[in-house]
Amino acid sequence: MMSYVDQELTVEDMLADPIVQTLMRYDGVSASDVRHTIEQVNQNRPENPVEDPHADAWATTNPVKPRLHNTAA
Repeated sequence: MMSYVDQELTVEDMLADPIVQTLMRYDGVSASDVRHTIEQVNQNRPENPVEDPHADAWATTNPVKPRLHNTAA
């Protein structure tokens, strides 16, 4: 079993979680909706954002945008 405390989750890890899937179904949101939204946000991000300790809060190691990583734990 994966320990969510010991390692960072990718967006794909979160989308694979049964609880997340249940909530998404309840809200009428698909995994492709989430991936599309992330892609749109990434396309609209400035290349050199102002230094912000929370700038990568929604980033991911997911192939959606390889330059980003998830820092949420």
